[in-house]
Amino acid sequence: MAESADVVVIGGGCEGTSTAWHLARAGAGRVLLLERHDLAAGATGRSSAIVRTHYTHEALVRMALAGRRVFERFAEIVGGEAGFRRTGFLALVGPGDGAALRANVAMHRAAGVSAHAFSPDDIRALEPRLGLDGVDAAAWEPDSGYADPHGATVGYAAAARRHGAEIRIGVTVTGLRASGGRLDRVETSAGPIATRAVVVAAGYRTRDLLAPLGIDVPLTPVRHDIAIVGRSAAFGGIHPVISDRAAGSYYRPEGDTLTLIGASSPHEGHVDPEVERDRAPYQEDAGTLVARFAARFPGQDGAVLRGGYTGVYDCSPDLQPLLGPVPQIEGLHLACGFSGHGFKLSPVIGELLAERILTGTTRLVDLDLFSPARFAAGRPITSPHPYSVATHG
Repeated sequence: MAESADVVVIGGGCEGTSTAWHLARAGAGRVLLLERHDLAAGATGRSSAIVRTHYTHEALVRMALAGRRVFERFAEIVGGEAGFRRTGFLALVGPGDGAALRANVAMHRAAGVSAHAFSPDDIRALEPRLGLDGVDAAAWEPDSGYADPHGATVGYAAAARRHGAEIRIGVTVTGLRASGGRLDRVETSAGPIATRAVVVAAGYRTRDLLAPLGIDVPLTPVRHDIAIVGRSAAFGGIHPVISDRAAGSYYRPEGDTLTLIGASSPHEGHVDPEVERDRAPYQEDAGTLVARFAARFPGQDGAVLRGGYTGVYDCSPDLQPLLGPVPQIEGLHLACGFSGHGFKLSPVIGELLAERILTGTTRLVDLDLFSPARFAAGRPITSPHPYSVATHG
């Protein structure tokens, strides 16, 4: 007889472990999470783990704000240490985007976010080390910062176990089986598991898992380069997390002396046919990222490249996540397509999916906005006040 579980979660990153935790504590029955390598071994472990609320869509603002509140009290709410560090977050925009930024800040404030629209003079007063060539305005979030993706994922997993969930490492999911339009079995390297509900939180691999069921999941794996620089001794204290939409990069402090630098647009990455192979950043890309940092922080021409790494984004066509039920197969749910901005949302992704699976509805936002079927229906997510360059939300 095949083993059985009430809900199977596929993927041991931040979204999968958060979902397992929320399901288990909500009394979903036997919750089983399967991870083929180790916790946070995929995109989560390579995340820059920026925790901010700046989005151009209200639903995402509300989700990010709720997520940040969990990170601020992670040890109390979840257990363990997520390493949240409040540095403040600054979003810089170029000419032509100032009006959109001010409208978005007004939307943030109405949603309960402490956010402020800054002029160049305001920016200089806040962070005088910045050079502002090409910058028209900025949004400032004093309460945002960054966290530790490994610590958060391990914390979610431990909390899930405390509530009775089982987490199996080293088990590969080889297929999903459905009968009569309803999911009924998960095939794995350790044998079949009978179930009536599955959450696939497997990043870009979600596409391949669902293809044999005749379901097209529109995900493109895009490799994202991160450069790590050592700031000069004369730089001083740490800087805020900065999303430099004017230059196309972001700068996130790492401890007291290092900065992580990445491209702010997923479209700037590489569609890599060898996406499963780990590798360092392309040398020319690392050089471009360091040059952008030095241009934005004059005097940092001597910043030393200390290393780097690459991660993989599971990019959807509108760069927004695919969440919730797949209409063609009853019992099949997705949590993928985060396109590089899923970590900050992870505390509420699990909550939303658990609510939808157990009650059929959600409270914080309408999950149908993120339906995996939205592209086939011709309704991608759009924003009332978008910026001129597509970025992570």
